[in-house]
Amino acid sequence: MMNSDKKGLYINMIVGTIGMIMVGLGILRYFTLMYDALGYGMGLIGFAFVNSYIYYLEKRAGINNYLIWVQSGVGIVTLAIVSYFVFL
Repeated sequence: MMNSDKKGLYINMIVGTIGMIMVGLGILRYFTLMYDALGYGMGLIGFAFVNSYIYYLEKRAGINNYLIWVQSGVGIVTLAIVSYFVFL
């Protein structure tokens, strides 16, 4: 059985992943509405920086490296699928 601290950590991890998917969809929406090369580059670089910082925080929190990569993969696949159906 999982203790209370681990449950809270995993719930925050899930909420963070959903938040990053929503931010990614917002950035993609911006890209479809505005044809701004500078905004495109800044959005992608900022998204990458935030993701790397979240990865760092998850490692510091003691989350298993395998679980971090599974969560990242699920987030990327979900973002790709949702953006395909929403923006195509």
